[in-house]
Amino acid sequence: MPHVLFEISTSSGGSFALPLRLTVACTLFAMMLPADATGVDVDPSLAFAPYAFETQRHGTIDAQVAFLDVPRRRDEQDGLRMQLRVVRLPATGGDGKAAPVVYLAGGPGGSGVGTARGPRWPVFEQVQRETDVLLFDQRGTGLSEPPPPCPYVRQFDDTRPLDRASALTTLSQTAARCITHWREEGVDLAAYTTAESAADLEDLRRALGVPKISLWGMSYGTHLAMASLRLHGAGIERVVLIGAEGPDDTLKLPLAADTLLSELALVAREQGFEDLTGMTRRVLARLRDQPAQGRSFMHRGRVVTLGAYDAQLAIAAALGRRSTQQMLPLALHDADAGDYDLLATLVLAVREHLGEFHAMPLAMDVASGQSRQRRALAETQAKESLFGDALNFPFPMIGDGLGLKVLGEGYRAPLRSDVPTLFVSGTLDGRTPPANAEALLPGFGVAAHLLVRGASHDDELWLGDPDIAGEVAGFLAGRGVSITELVVPPPVMAQGKPGLLMQTLGIGKGAVLGAVGMLGALVLIAVALLWRWRRGARIRSSQRMQ
Repeated sequence: MPHVLFEISTSSGGSFALPLRLTVACTLFAMMLPADATGVDVDPSLAFAPYAFETQRHGTIDAQVAFLDVPRRRDEQDGLRMQLRVVRLPATGGDGKAAPVVYLAGGPGGSGVGTARGPRWPVFEQVQRETDVLLFDQRGTGLSEPPPPCPYVRQFDDTRPLDRASALTTLSQTAARCITHWREEGVDLAAYTTAESAADLEDLRRALGVPKISLWGMSYGTHLAMASLRLHGAGIERVVLIGAEGPDDTLKLPLAADTLLSELALVAREQGFEDLTGMTRRVLARLRDQPAQGRSFMHRGRVVTLGAYDAQLAIAAALGRRSTQQMLPLALHDADAGDYDLLATLVLAVREHLGEFHAMPLAMDVASGQSRQRRALAETQAKESLFGDALNFPFPMIGDGLGLKVLGEGYRAPLRSDVPTLFVSGTLDGRTPPANAEALLPGFGVAAHLLVRGASHDDELWLGDPDIAGEVAGFLAGRGVSITELVVPPPVMAQGKPGLLMQTLGIGKGAVLGAVGMLGALVLIAVALLWRWRRGARIRSSQRMQ
């Protein structure tokens, strides 16, 4: 037989050549194998069409789009089905050996497609140089059949400070009304669990016709990736977890907020704000003794009466991301001096989004739940934390008695996996702190941890240093990790002069809006994004940012 070469195309757009004799032999051998000999079956059935993928800042990218057909619930295989959007960014380089990478957005509620459109696109582009990137809209997000919004939104009285007990009662009533509304609209809330989404990823792998995929997630997306490792690990080649949320991490540990406040205090001290923790204690103590009033810049001068729990909620939320960390020292400094206007803007932004519920994230969070041990630990820490249970409020209490599906204890059990995994954590991340990754690492046989000092749960965890993208892309391409620690510039704290604030944040120069109005707008937007992200609201802005 002559030495003829056959060219074999790969799923990522590359190719390689085999001698004809070897090709025939391999084909005959494969025909003799049982269908499940590899442990992962494939059924290439996903039909992609050309798609112009428009980014916010980097032009239009040639891509492909398809809709994956999946059961609404795996325990009802003959029941209704769902269509989930998948956008493929074909590889622009690489050797064709790396598995296609599926990106999983955070929330729950973020859109994978929406994330890549925003400022984080350069990281996606770098991964695309190595292999196909698949932007996946998880069930109930983006264009993957999101449930209708709930018409019931709890509004709080501006003239009264927020009382935790009464707020929990009214929010529980609002959530129950929303659930009744969704069920009347035909929404099957039991379809929204991370286990169902993990099965969607396995169906996606089969529909792509590939033996394995790699997963790349952020925040809740890492929670989904780890569920997939547990339930469908044979079909996963590599995993990148940015801001890890483990199987039992849905309920945050309250003292994580206190730890972050101490870390942020070190940064603030270097920029002229002494004793950030002390300021927080004093402000909360005074508000417990006597509620105060503040006028919100961005709410057309609305005056709100705020109490200690209002401040605990607002500060805990603001600790999460750099965009609000930069505002927090000034807000606390002013409140410590008796001026509550900036804190009032934070409080109203939190209040306005606290009373909104969305079907997919609510059902997902309740289903993931928490182990009995985790809940007991969180309740104990809440008694010690400056912020009480504000970091999670109104969870986990609001999930009690709603009648939503809860995944079993095995779902939250410690995870064991030998799939190569890269953890990326930020030392100023108030939502998924490095301690999460450190607790998970012993269960991973092949793992590395990239610690980014100075990064929060925000863009700098992706873009703060170009080596972050390089390490993520290289790892997904099959290479090792060469860096285990990076340092990004610390957040620049607002100093009180609105003009200086605009300058340090790099926005608003020459804006026609007044400086005070811009300050209020900036705070409102930042906290609104943070709070909607925290509760998983499916809005366009959170889809871009997560």
